[in-house]
Formats: sequence, C-alpha cells, structure tokens
Amino acid sequence: MKKIITIVVITLAVVGIGIVLFLQDNKTQQQAGQPVITNDFSKIPDNAQLLGNLKSAGLDVLNSEGTVLHIHQHLDLVINGQNTQIPADIGIGSNFISPIHTHDTTGILHVESPVVKDFKLSQFFIEWGIDFDNSHIGINFTDSSHKLVVGLNGSPVPDPQNIILKPHDEIEIWYGASDQTPALIKSFNFPKGL
Repeated sequence: MKKIITIVVITLAVVGIGIVLFLQDNKTQQQAGQPVITNDFSKIPDNAQLLGNLKSAGLDVLNSEGTVLHIHQHLDLVINGQNTQIPADIGIGSNFISPIHTHDTTGILHVESPVVKDFKLSQFFIEWGIDFDNSHIGINFTDSSHKLVVGLNGSPVPDPQNIILKPHDEIEIWYGASDQTPALIKSFNFPKGL
C-alpha cells in the first residue's frame, strides 16, 4: 500500500511540476510579446498578445493615435448567414495603440497613423488574432460545400489579404454555402465627420 501511495504522490508531483512549467513558459511567451491566434471573433488580445500580434503584422506600437493619416473603412463579417460583430477596442492596449483599430462595435476601422503609408486588411486580422486568407476566415475553411467571398465596395476581390485600406471602403467578408451567391454590400453610411 505504501508503494502505491508513493507512486501516486510522485506522479502527482511530476504532473504538478509539468503544469507549473507550462504556465510559466506560456506567461514568458506572452510577456515577450509572442503573437497569439485565437480565431475567436468575440475576443480582443490582451496587452502582451497585442504587442506580439502587432509585431507579427508589421504594425507600429504608438503612444497615441496618429494624425498624419486619418481614414476609415467599414467591415462586415457574415458567417453562414449570420452577421458577426467586430469587437470594440481591437488594437488598443492599456497604454498604447495600433495605427489600425476599432473604437466600438459598428465595424468601422480607424486608420490613424503618424505617417502616410499603405495599411492592409490582413494586418488588422493578424493584430486581432484571426487567421484570414483566400481559403478561410478563422476556423471556417472553404471546401466542396463552402466558399469564401470578399467584396470591396460591392465587387469580389481575388486577393483579399492584400486589400489596401482606403477612405470609406466597404469591405465584406462572406463565408457560406458554395451554392449561394452573396449580394455584396456596396457602401456604408459613415457618420458625419468620419
């Protein structure tokens, strides 16, 4: 009986040490700013995750919103017929901000940079922690019964990752049954001043 108890205690100790080491390594990676892809549309990255995601996306970490380039786009995300809400505060850390970010859940993307340069749609998804390319959005992959269509101002785009964000663009990402044809959204009525 003592032998069994000793084996159980040793096993529990080894498992416990393994869990502690795993958690410590995970925390170290997050503190080091490692990118984190969650593919969870409802979550925004925490500070450490966001820093890693910004680095991976090639986006600068800013102390405040830039004022040299200040433009807006609207993003609609439709998955299997359901509108998916874009969370508020994507790209906003506790004491820093990305040049591409959201302030609310309207789907309006804010590009506010201290320099004039091109920003891409793919950079927004990398900072958010969502996989996105021609074949999938998050965990929704194209296959024989599903397709992905990305529209820019109502027209399909063959290479959506490389969409350059321009003033008042309407971007729709549609994923659904391959036998359906989406009526892509052509425009968005931006609030006055945007």
